[in-house]
Amino acid sequence: MNPINILKKGLQTLRDQTHDRRVRLEAQLKENRPISEVDEEWLDHTGNLVDDECVVEKLDNASDYEAVLEKLDQQEMSIVQKLTELAGGQTVASKKRKRMALKFSVPTKTSADHGGSCMQQKEPQKKSNATLEQRIEILNWYHANGKHQSQTAKHFDKIYPFLHLKQPKISEWLKHENLWRAEYQGNAGVAHSLKRVRQTQHPEVTEMLDLWVSKAMADKLLLTGEVIRQKWKAFADLAGVPEDERLSLSEGWLSRYKVWNGLKQMKRHGEAASVASATVDKERLRIQRLIKSRGYKPCDIFNTDESALFYA
Repeated sequence: MNPINILKKGLQTLRDQTHDRRVRLEAQLKENRPISEVDEEWLDHTGNLVDDECVVEKLDNASDYEAVLEKLDQQEMSIVQKLTELAGGQTVASKKRKRMALKFSVPTKTSADHGGSCMQQKEPQKKSNATLEQRIEILNWYHANGKHQSQTAKHFDKIYPFLHLKQPKISEWLKHENLWRAEYQGNAGVAHSLKRVRQTQHPEVTEMLDLWVSKAMADKLLLTGEVIRQKWKAFADLAGVPEDERLSLSEGWLSRYKVWNGLKQMKRHGEAASVASATVDKERLRIQRLIKSRGYKPCDIFNTDESALFYA
């Protein structure tokens, strides 16, 4: 029997040995019934034949069996050894395979041209906790791909190896899924609200602008919308407000600010800039009564803001 048929026979033997227990446990999980920690560990390792099937498929599709066999890593070689033993065949014992096994057990050195340094082995990655976003991403994939816990753990263990994902972890996460999804949605809303607050509320800038406007009004200075906008920008510079968090200073904002501070829009002519608004309102009423009582026509009403008599 050739080597690939031996591996296929060993794989079928492994399937037969694990079938009943795996089907029973997967049925319990689909029904959301708990399983023991021992069963969880078995289902995630011994009962998970994904790696075994991948190794057999890789070698079966190879045009050069021995060449592909030499390129297998240590874990894949252990699978070949296991399946060969299950099939009742001889263990991997050729000189070529012995050299390959030695390659994984004894670190080799580079030639003198490379400085004679030893090949560095990768340090095991330190385990980290999954973020909320990662948990939601993994659970979304779980629901979209057949709801298979072991397959989900296998898939994301390659993407996030530092999480050391196993089937029991996915099972535990599913118990908290609703709570985490609510938290995730809430965080998204809070993040949006915080961004909105940063862009619309800068109390330190508003306070400085209010003080300046009060002083300007007391000094009877001319305040225009553009002046107010420029002062806001100047105070924002002093407060160190980032450009992307500054107000747009739109007409709507300006109108609300004027109402909030009791600012009224009026046309000012010459020395009228120093006249109080109450005096202007009172004088307007007096002129209106005068025009009405004297019977002046609109064509006889002139604006004599400034006039002079010229003579020779």
